[in-house]
This record gives sequence, C-alpha cells and structure tokens, in this order.
Amino acid sequence: MQEEGVAAGVGILRQREKFAAVTIYATFAFVGLGAIGEMLELGGVIDLVDAPDAPLAVVYQAVMLANLAVFIASVIAISMWIYRAHANLHEAGLPALKFSPGWAVGWYFIPIANLFKPFQAMRELWTDSHQTSDSFSADPPGNLGAWWGLWIVGNILGNISTRLSLLGDGTTIQLAIALGLASSFCTLFSAWLLLGIIRQITAAQTDGLEAAQIFE
Repeated sequence: MQEEGVAAGVGILRQREKFAAVTIYATFAFVGLGAIGEMLELGGVIDLVDAPDAPLAVVYQAVMLANLAVFIASVIAISMWIYRAHANLHEAGLPALKFSPGWAVGWYFIPIANLFKPFQAMRELWTDSHQTSDSFSADPPGNLGAWWGLWIVGNILGNISTRLSLLGDGTTIQLAIALGLASSFCTLFSAWLLLGIIRQITAAQTDGLEAAQIFE
C-alpha cells in the first residue's frame, strides 16, 4: 500500500535526520575550532608560513584536516536526508513536483546551477512537506532565505580566501585569513539554520503522515 510505503520512508527520514544532526554538530565543533585558529593567525600567534612546525600550528593543521573530513561526512549525511525527504513526497503521490530525489541532490554539484537550483528544490520540499501554498515572487518560507544566503556568501568568501592565500604575499595572507574567518562564521550560522530546517521538514512529514492529511 502507498501509505505503508510512505510510513517506511518517513521512518528512514527520521533516522537520516539523526545522522545529519550528528555531522552538523561536528561541523559546529571543528569550524569553531578552525575559527579560533584563524583568529590566532590574525593575531600572529600561529604562523603557518614561517613556523608550521610549532605546536599550535600543528594542532591547527590537524583541526583543518579533521574539518575537511567532517565536511565530507556532512555532505553525505545531508544528501541522504534530502534524497529521502524528496522521495517521500513522490511516494505519497503529491502532484506537480518539479524536482526528483536524484536531482534535488545532484544540483548541488552542477556549477552555476548550484547557486539557485538547490534552494528551489529545498523550497519545494519545505512547502510540500508543510502543505502550504507557495509563490516564488513571495519571500521564502521559514529560514530558507537566510540559510541559503549565508551558505552562498560563505562559499564565495572561502574561495576568495583560498585564492589570496596562494599568492603568498604578507598583506594578501592577512586578508585571506580575515576572509576565511568571515567564511567560517557564515558556515556556522548556515549550518545552524539548516539543522532547524531539516528538523522542521522531518517533523512536518511525520506529523502529516500521522494525521493522515499530507499523504492521502
């Protein structure tokens, strides 16, 4: 039965929400530690150029490697949640869905399109999970706009920071560190908002199934 399929799908979604939450909390920890390291760099306490083998510098570099590993884990966990959440909408037979589960994830990896398509897919996921009407000329629901804006700005600042750091000049290195720090704060706030969005959508699908209103 369709209802049984959706019930199983929502159960999987709740499990994936927990997995995603763990990776997001880990992101808070390591991005936060990385931000502390960046502030110490700005203050001259850590110098990765002239003293990369100093104890604090070694710890900072280890944190950056761990941060990369956590980021990869979070990408996997969040992608799995997004796929399942969209699949539940399709399993429920909701009409006029524009995004397939695969493309809801895939658009994140397509240059240029990844600036707006993932946001549109998440907006569809939010509105259909909550069974609310949506007009793309209206303000985005919930915290979607703030989440996506911080994510985009953080990525842009991070890319600029990386490019400047490759120049190796003292002045540009300081600017690169400052931009990297700003990127870290954008990432932290974006991750916090995303965690709320994930929980709200999961709850909406769960409550909708139990009330037999959303997935009829």
